[in-house]
Order: sequence, then structure tokens, then C-alpha cells
Amino acid sequence: MGIGGVSTVSDASPLIHLTEVDCLPLLCIFETLHIPDAVWSETVEQGRTPQADVLRLSNVQRHTFFQAEVIEFVEENSLEELHAGECECLYLCRQIGVPILLTDDLAVRAAAKRLSLIPVGSLGVVVRAYRAGHISLSEAERRIAELYDVSSLFVTRAVVELAIERLHMYASQSGRKKRAEERTSLG
Repeated sequence: MGIGGVSTVSDASPLIHLTEVDCLPLLCIFETLHIPDAVWSETVEQGRTPQADVLRLSNVQRHTFFQAEVIEFVEENSLEELHAGECECLYLCRQIGVPILLTDDLAVRAAAKRLSLIPVGSLGVVVRAYRAGHISLSEAERRIAELYDVSSLFVTRAVVELAIERLHMYASQSGRKKRAEERTSLG
């Protein structure tokens, strides 16, 4: 299922955008995909991400909170400009010690960095799926292009090109490593 025991918390945007391009199954690269109730409400309950598709992942764990605790966290960290799901995601990362937050929202990414969390967007999920060997290089390139061309994800062409460049960088590193291993085994 997941790679290297890596767990993550997901905001609504990656769930929605990956669904729009039939890439939701890529989230199986994570050992556990933590989803707060406010995000579940924004995605599944509003029909933006089919419940059956989310539950098919088998690594999903939903979380419910006492809102007073979330409100206190929001006030302590000056997060009042964020939506409920975004705040619950940041709170959940802190509560359970998960350092990775899936989000495409720039304000949430900035808040995550202030809280020493690692934000990963929908494009980053595709890149990680390629690096984990779940999809080929050509499929990863195609999925990144679909996120730009088909989904409602707002991202610039420059960011898409950077993600594709990163894919090729990993591919060339992997190729060099494989050739070095082959030389060592022959020698």
C-alpha cells in the first residue's frame, strides 16, 4: 500500500483535483491518508469526490474534533483567514505529528510552512507516485498535463513545466543509479 510508512493529511483541493482526472487512486502511495470531517464534508458530502472512490483507497482515516480546540489553535496561530477544512487539516497535522499536508491552496501552503509542515500539491502527488514506482514516466507526464488542462486546479504553465522537469530529473537519477548497480554486479 503506502511507501515507507509515510502518512499525510489531505485538504479538499487534492481530493477534488485528483478525482477530476481519475487519479484519486494515486493517494494509495501514503500509508495513511488522514481526512478531517470538515474536508470530508467539502468533498464527499457535497458530491465533489465520490465516497466509494475515497473508501476504495483503504488507507483513509477520518477525524472528528472538538471545535473549541480547533478554534483555540486557529487563534494561537493567526489562521483566521483560512476555511474550516484548512484549519482542521493544520490542527490535525499538529495533533497526530504528521508533517505532510496535501493542499493546492497558496495561503494554506504558506501557513503549513510557518508551522514547519511540508505542503504537497496535486502535482506533487503525481511526482511522488512516479518516484514510488506506481506509475510510469509517460503516465506521470500525462497526468500532470491533465491536471493543468482538464481539472479545475489553478496552476501556471511554468509550475507544470517545473513538475515535468522534476520527473525527468528523478528519471535520469534513477537511470544512473541502475547503471551503477549493473556495473557493480558485473564487476
